[in-house]
Amino acid sequence: MIKYDRPLDIYRAMSKPNFLLVEHGGARKQFTFEVLKKKGVNIFLVCTVVPPWLKTLLPEGNIFVTDTYNSVKLLSDTVSFFEAKKMKIDAIGTFYEHTVVQTADIAKALNLEGIDPGAARRSSHNKLLMRIVCRNAKIPTPAFEVVRGLELRRFIQTIKKIGLPCVIKPIFGAESYGTVKIEKYSDLMSAVNEIKLNTSSDKKEVFKNFTETFLVEKYLQGPVVSVDGLVQHKRVMVAGMVEFVMGPEPRFTQEANYIPTRFDNSVCVSCIDMAKRVIHTLGFDNCGFHCELRITPEGPVLIEIAARLPGGPLQPGYQKAYGVDLTSALVDIWLGRKVNLKPNLKNYILQKAVFPRKNGKIINVKGLRKIKKIKGIWDFSKISNKGEIVVTYPDIPKPFYYYAAAAQNPDLLDLLSNKIESTVRFEIF
Repeated sequence: MIKYDRPLDIYRAMSKPNFLLVEHGGARKQFTFEVLKKKGVNIFLVCTVVPPWLKTLLPEGNIFVTDTYNSVKLLSDTVSFFEAKKMKIDAIGTFYEHTVVQTADIAKALNLEGIDPGAARRSSHNKLLMRIVCRNAKIPTPAFEVVRGLELRRFIQTIKKIGLPCVIKPIFGAESYGTVKIEKYSDLMSAVNEIKLNTSSDKKEVFKNFTETFLVEKYLQGPVVSVDGLVQHKRVMVAGMVEFVMGPEPRFTQEANYIPTRFDNSVCVSCIDMAKRVIHTLGFDNCGFHCELRITPEGPVLIEIAARLPGGPLQPGYQKAYGVDLTSALVDIWLGRKVNLKPNLKNYILQKAVFPRKNGKIINVKGLRKIKKIKGIWDFSKISNKGEIVVTYPDIPKPFYYYAAAAQNPDLLDLLSNKIESTVRFEIF
């Protein structure tokens, strides 16, 4: 752990605003600590588990552990922690989907900047509540029914009301775990067994509070996009749009994304207008947003909207595409500073995880040395290794590798992508 051992260090720490980050979000979100340090804040963290990598980033006394999934316990332990230090919290925030509501509760209780707890609960944190509010406001959403429990008979009765094909999804979740498309009734038994496996707390901690409530939604055709950005004092600032490339159905894994999208301007305008309408309807303010839409022949339809910034690699993607730092801007909102998103770049970005398409064992990996010489790659990570057993759908697959590429126009980006994927080869037996 880092420890302050000089009087000047202590003075500087005391002179900074005290910022509490709720959950670290895993190793992929280490960059948020670098952003916070640049903001000149004294960083505190509350989390459920302290991973080894975190111990090099914060002083030991700035971290405390509690159940961040429990709003009552989290608030009590937070107030106690800071009172024991005779310090006050100047700002609070989270970049982790599953602590948005709890963070909103604390911000409201302490009169700090942040999204209203009611609005936070009307987000994808509770997909059913989000659907009901949007349906009542005449916002296009898929037809849906609710199922309590995993009894096969109930699913059959409910699916008959919606029709096939349909999508089963938990009312809250993570990374599409538990979300399955049903095309025929004979698929239902295996789908329910898979859902049971993937919505257990052993698979994902987020499901520790799951009450086995599911939505059964009408399946809609069309590509998936997201509209992303920030809201401050009811002013919606759109950073841009992302076009997703989805993995094979009936699962809904996001395998790649383009920034900007490859759609014409009229489609983009209709999607942005839809996102703004949803944001105002749900009451989002002083937060990030990530609004996923499906573009149907009748126009954009809301899939879901999260009261947070886009996750995974999308924030670095926006920075490479447009030069906007969404993480830094959201911290400014929490600190009460006025924010303006001003793009200063125009690049075309592809971020892609390359997945196996058949089961087997990796017997050889080629081209990794050559990849370093290809211009335009700004991120690359080998995820699987020689000798590993790989699986594909219906099991949840692990990617071979991930890459992020940038070019000055879409044609050059396609050429660059083809070059990368023809260079790196994973041989399966």
